[in-house]
Amino acid sequence: MFFAKMHPLLVHFPMALLFSGTIFQLFGAANKEETILVAGDFNIRIGLWTIPIVMAVGGMSLLDVQVEDTLAKDFLYSHILYAFLALIVFTCWVGLQKFKRKIWVDIIHYLLLLAGMTTIVMTGFYGGELVHRFGLPNRVMNYIP
Repeated sequence: MFFAKMHPLLVHFPMALLFSGTIFQLFGAANKEETILVAGDFNIRIGLWTIPIVMAVGGMSLLDVQVEDTLAKDFLYSHILYAFLALIVFTCWVGLQKFKRKIWVDIIHYLLLLAGMTTIVMTGFYGGELVHRFGLPNRVMNYIP
């Protein structure tokens, strides 16, 4: 029960870092502001380091959560899929930082940022639906108040 309640509380930190880092990167590139680019890079890297922690807590909460509704299961699977995609996309983005200042890398760099923002939004959408539509943290097995 503890992890099922903690995951929705913790997840906002990496989501905010990744989202704001992406906005900083896009804004900094458009305005050629090196300081904003550095801030965006920092936010994305810190957000990337916190994703596995939040995913681990989410994985442990799956041990307590009981999902019987087919639609809720679909939302849960989509939530997990987009979370893993976000991890992969932002990891690839960080990996490409070694090859900056090459035109093909810059194109992939910004496509990854857009894909990363999309995965973060979709992960948040499905997670929010699990909490607000299906009441997921409250549907736990073997919970005795």
